[in-house]
Amino acid sequence: MDENLVVQYLRDHPNLIEDYIVSDEISNETFERWSVRRNIKFKKYKKPSTGTPVVGPWNDLDLSMKRRVILETSDNRTRILYEITQCCGQLIGTNSVELIVQNDEGAFSCRKTEDGELKLKKVKTTKSADYIQTIVNAGNQTIGEIHFYTQLDQTEKSIVNAVCTWAAAANYFSELYTHKNVASDSQDIHENIAKQRKLSNFLLDVARSIFHDIVSMDAVIIKVMNFAQKLVDADRASLFLVDAKNKQIYARIFDVGTGDEEHVRVNSEGQKEIRFDMSKGIAGHVASTGDGLNIENAYEDERFNQDVDSKTGYTTKTILCMPILIRGIVIGVVQMVNKHNGAFTRQDEDAFEIFAVYCGLALHHAKLYDKIRRSEQKYRVALEVLAYHSVCNADEVNKLKKIEINNRIVELETIDFNGMRLSELEKPLYAVYMFKSLFSDYLRFETDDLIRFVLTVRKNYRRVAYHNWAHGWSVAHAMFATLVNSPEAFTKLEALALYVSCLCHDLDHRGKNNAYMKTMSTPLAAIYSTSVMERHHFNQTVTILQQDGHNILKSLSSEEYKQTLSLIKHCILATDLALFFSNKAKLNVILDKGEFDINRQEHRLLTQAVMMTGCDLVASAKPWNIQTETVKVIFEEFYDQGDAERLSGKDPIAMMDRNQAHLLPQMQVSELFGLVKYQTIIQKTCYHYAIMYSPCH
Repeated sequence: MDENLVVQYLRDHPNLIEDYIVSDEISNETFERWSVRRNIKFKKYKKPSTGTPVVGPWNDLDLSMKRRVILETSDNRTRILYEITQCCGQLIGTNSVELIVQNDEGAFSCRKTEDGELKLKKVKTTKSADYIQTIVNAGNQTIGEIHFYTQLDQTEKSIVNAVCTWAAAANYFSELYTHKNVASDSQDIHENIAKQRKLSNFLLDVARSIFHDIVSMDAVIIKVMNFAQKLVDADRASLFLVDAKNKQIYARIFDVGTGDEEHVRVNSEGQKEIRFDMSKGIAGHVASTGDGLNIENAYEDERFNQDVDSKTGYTTKTILCMPILIRGIVIGVVQMVNKHNGAFTRQDEDAFEIFAVYCGLALHHAKLYDKIRRSEQKYRVALEVLAYHSVCNADEVNKLKKIEINNRIVELETIDFNGMRLSELEKPLYAVYMFKSLFSDYLRFETDDLIRFVLTVRKNYRRVAYHNWAHGWSVAHAMFATLVNSPEAFTKLEALALYVSCLCHDLDHRGKNNAYMKTMSTPLAAIYSTSVMERHHFNQTVTILQQDGHNILKSLSSEEYKQTLSLIKHCILATDLALFFSNKAKLNVILDKGEFDINRQEHRLLTQAVMMTGCDLVASAKPWNIQTETVKVIFEEFYDQGDAERLSGKDPIAMMDRNQAHLLPQMQVSELFGLVKYQTIIQKTCYHYAIMYSPCH
């Protein structure tokens, strides 16, 4: 029987060939290949026209699903090649493509089944395709071919060539990096995967520890040493930290039986540690140079210190010593000794380089944690000491309690009252009296709490020339005189905030202004960017109120308490002269327009702010003898600041320069005739001082 007879027989029996083709004898892949070849032969399969590209996942702008597929099947070369084939087909707009996978057994056509699996069928390599793109990896190995059963122009060929070249190179280096190749047996592959998974899990554990589990440096060191030893299958592991100041490396976690006991010391914290000079040994060399060392025979290396082995009886054969760096600076060294199976490999070095990065982060954060923890403990101790010395004692409270003021002191209700003539006992006594006079009918408070509060406020004013307790008392008295003579002007809460604010408005003042604090970069200036001293005064006020037995506001409701503290903050910050001028300008505009309304919250706050400054500078409204005494202490404080600035290498302004005190009358008289309006109330006070002591007096 020849071919012609077979063809004739099939023509006479058409059902036979149809039954055969649709039977189980013919696979779906074979039927599909026949269909493609038939379409190509009779030119029924054409590329879509321009503007109507083949729709597929590689044409979608969102490739997240495809990226996931590649990541999940990165160890399946056939799947990667299949995806490359589909990508190339869709880029040039055709489905007429076929993947031929090449290996030692021959060529195999790759097809995807209906359930998504890839099937390989051995085929004879033919040249019937219109274009064939051979995929060669970076190792010059042909790993597959893409057959295009349609015509491609030069641009389309260039696109396909570029995609396949990069994909093949990526495949090659991926396999090279993970130490896998076609000839690797399954056991080696599984070992590499297990090793990488082990490393990844530990790195995650270290990263987690940075934020959650780090409680001490020793805990981190133990974790690092345990894993480092297992990571490269070493018999022993040591971790040394670098003391750059003393040019030494040291360890706190170590086995004394395996080390040099002559180097063991007890540090300042009572912990045992072992120290070596950085000029000695393998670890010292790595710490000094920052270069890792992989030594196959320790005794043949002149840098190896054999004394440790001779004393312990241990024999060191192989060493892997790697630096731990932060910002390019060596902070530690990890040394592995005697790999259980042969010498340390390049793979061990690669794994440890990754590990060292995370190890450095963990050690760096552990050091910071230790420093913060020690600083916190010192801070708590300092607070305890300060609280003890800055809070009044029981004897002071009992002494003041024995004195009762039952009669009204009318003289105290005038602005002209001279607080300078009061004794150190009378000032807090009168402060308590003024508080009771204003708020006894409204506020429930313990007399002992009030006395403690006033005495502790007095104790927290520093002994500076002007901004001291006497000044704080004087400002509080001015506010008392204002409030007692206009009881309906403000609510009781507002009056309470105003009086307390005046009493506390300069707590812990250092006798230096805000400009000095910023210029000298003081710690306070680092904490507060604006109104430096005023914000500090408010925080000191809150601190005193929080002391046991000092909270004179405790009977207020939660809402009233918050409102009062907010008002106190507003009032104390208003004593910053930098804010006064803007507050005064706003108030003047409202008054000039005739729009002032004391019932409007904005107008009330502006009024309170200006009142605070008025009370703060009340000395200029006092009788002449009080003004002149006040000016003396003001300038003494100015000169103290000028002296401090000069010691820091800065030239003080003329008003604060003690060396130019003799020029002050002339400067102030010039100001009198040169200016219609003074810029600050302090300059007015200086003028009074100048007139009193100038020759023209």
